[in-house]
Formats: sequence, C-alpha cells, structure tokens
Amino acid sequence: MTLKVTKLALTSRLIVLAVQMLANWVVPDHKPDVFRMPMPIVNATVPAHGLDTLVTTCLGGLRHWDGEYFLHIAYYLYTYENTLAFYPLYPVLIRNVAMVCETLNVPMSQHVLMLLIAVVLNLWFFCEAANYLYQLTQRVFNDLHKSWNAALIFCFNPASIFFSAAYSESLFAYASFILMLECVRPKQQYNFVRICVSLTACIMCRSNGLIAVGFPLYFFARHLILTANVKRCKQLIRMSLAIIIPLGVLHAYYFYIYRMYCMPSTRVKHPEQVVHYANERNYLLAGRGPEGSPWCQYTLPFPYNYVQSTYWDVGFLRYYQWKQLPNFLLAMPMLVFMHWHCCDYLWFLATKLTPQASSWRELFKTQKSLPFVLHGAFLTLVCALFVNIQVSTRLLASATPIFYWFAADHMPKSLAQLSFRSKAGALFIWCTTYCACGTILFANNFPWT
Repeated sequence: MTLKVTKLALTSRLIVLAVQMLANWVVPDHKPDVFRMPMPIVNATVPAHGLDTLVTTCLGGLRHWDGEYFLHIAYYLYTYENTLAFYPLYPVLIRNVAMVCETLNVPMSQHVLMLLIAVVLNLWFFCEAANYLYQLTQRVFNDLHKSWNAALIFCFNPASIFFSAAYSESLFAYASFILMLECVRPKQQYNFVRICVSLTACIMCRSNGLIAVGFPLYFFARHLILTANVKRCKQLIRMSLAIIIPLGVLHAYYFYIYRMYCMPSTRVKHPEQVVHYANERNYLLAGRGPEGSPWCQYTLPFPYNYVQSTYWDVGFLRYYQWKQLPNFLLAMPMLVFMHWHCCDYLWFLATKLTPQASSWRELFKTQKSLPFVLHGAFLTLVCALFVNIQVSTRLLASATPIFYWFAADHMPKSLAQLSFRSKAGALFIWCTTYCACGTILFANNFPWT
C-alpha cells in the first residue's frame, strides 16, 4: 500500500507541476506590488548557465507570494525585519542542500538552483506526508478504506498548489504526521528520539507548530493514566527531554534573531541589491540596532507577533473588513466544513458517548481521535478570528489530519459510485475546482487562498 500511496502522491504532484507550467506559459503574469526577492547582480562577463532558463521557464510559477520570502531567506538569510514572519527550517534546508550541490559543480546559478531544490524537496516531503497520513489514519481507525480515501483527498486537497510551490506546507505536514503517528503508537514502540526530532521540525517550520506540543503531552499522560508501569520515572524524563529540547532550539533561534536586530554591537554587511531594495521599499535591515524594532524592548523579545501585526495586520477581528469579502468567500468552504464537523463530533461525544461510557478511563482509552479534533477545532477558531483569512485553507490542510478524516467519511467505496449530487460529489467538486483554479492563478501571481 505504501507504493500505491506514493504513486498516487507523485501523480498528483506531476499533474500540478504540468498545469502550472502550462498556465505560466499561456496566461500573462499579474504584477502586484508585493515583496520580490532582490536578484543577485549578474556579471556580464560571465556566460549565463544553460539550465537557468529551462528551470525558470518550467518552475517560475512556483516562487510567487510567500515563496519569494522563503527563497530570499534561503539566499540572503534574515536581512529584512518583515522576513521574521517565516520560520527557518524550510529555507535553511534549501540553503544547505544548495551548498552541497555547489560543491558538486552543478551548472546553475545559485538562486535558480534554490528554486529547483525547493520544488524537489516539496515533492519528496509531499509523498512522505501522504504515506504517513495513511499510516496514521490506519493506526487510529483500523480502516483501510478510510485510510486510502484520506490519502486520496490529501493528494488533491483544495490547497494543493501550496504543497508544490516554494512554501513550507509539505514539510510541515510531513513533520506533523510523523509526530502524530509516533504519539499514537503502542507504549512498547514509543520512540522518544523521533518524537523529539519531529516536534523540533514542527516548531521550527511554522509558528502554529508550537501547538503540536500538545500531542506528546496528551498521549503520554494518557499512557501514564491507563497503564501501570514501574519505569514511569525513566519514561517521564525521556518525554520531558523530548519536549524541552525542541523548545530550547526555538529559543536559540529567537536569540539569533535578537542578536541580529537588537544588539547595537552587531553589524551585518548586506549585498548592494539588498540595501537598495530596502531603501526603495523602506524595509528595516538587520544589524542597524534596536531603535527601529519596538519588539526589542519587550520583556520577552519575540518578534513574530509584532511582525505579523505590523506588516500583515494580523490580530483579533482585524481582517473583518468589507474589502476582504472575496478572501472570506474563498476561505468559507474550509472554515464551514471544519466548524461543522468538529462541533458535530464534540456534541456527539458529550451527549451520546460520555453518558454511555462506564468510566472516564474507558472514554479516554477509546477516543483516540479526540485530541486531533480539539487541535483542529482550535486552529479553525484561530483562523476565523485572528489570521489573514485567506491562509485558512492551506493552514488547516497542512496542519491537521481531521479534515481528511471527516472528508473520507463522505466518500463512497469506489470513485465509480461517486454521485455529484451527494456530499462526496460536492467535496469532489470543491477539491478539484480549488486545486485547478489555485494552480492556474497562483502560477500567474494572482492572489489565492
């Protein structure tokens, strides 16, 4: 089944890549006034690499919007304050793989090579994430039909383009599903090292990865409550380390950023094109001292909330404006779907399952999906009230498996039995429409959810 899921995932990515390539050739690019990575200054005396044009022509549609930020960080690191909204794991991976390729004398400019690496990495992460989602679904529900349908919907999810573009969605889904799978394994198979590594990847990949710390906490507490084990103290120490180490890595990253932006003694030498672009768009450069960064004076000088609030206007109900109505309409299917199914599950749990359970320990033991629903419900609420509403679809599609589990419940046993007048038909139309339209619009630099 692993090979079958991999073939499905790979096929879906090749379709997305082909559609974006065709759309990028046929449809003229939109040119919004948004951030663009400053291109390196080209030496006119050095001949251009032959592969640069080929890669740019084929994959250029995958670097738009946030992809520009990730590629900028990979190439220049955190030169501008607004880049601090993007966590480092994905761009650092791109940067390090590019450095390895350069030692092998790959005939390609570094910034073009990074775009290629970003897409190839996402191709691999996506295929792995699909397999881990399949295994996680099978572990929780022991239902081959549901597991396959969950993987199928993941491969053609409404935010599909963002899993192939130079975004961190594929990496985050990959890390999240590994962490969740490790947490639901039987106690004899607990691998604290894998939990530690996958949790570190979640936290260093996306800001909402910090919420994932709830999974090892919940399932370890569940394990301690439901079992009597003389080695509890040893296991408690291991799990504590598996959680403390990722948090330590996160704070090391915060200190690195604090040193770059808040210590007057730190001076950073920037390339000419980076300085020119900063002057042109009035960006704050690293190494200029704490005067321009109010967050440096905070008791806990973490830049993320300040940067999101200042540069993206993120905050409670800030996005509730009439001019954002199109973005609300784009995000509405995902938000309504998630709100409805989470509330339905929790209502059924409270009114049906809880009164029938002989004890709370039995309920705790049988409802493995409860923490996933609570996690998904919390993220959905945050999306609806706080974040830029247009990111809701891709945020939820990459962060929680319950979207795929709820959707899989509506699917027939085979696609031949699919009726467009059914809930499964509506789900199919939604996913395919968003997948196709999103790929075409994103590839040509039009806004998309």
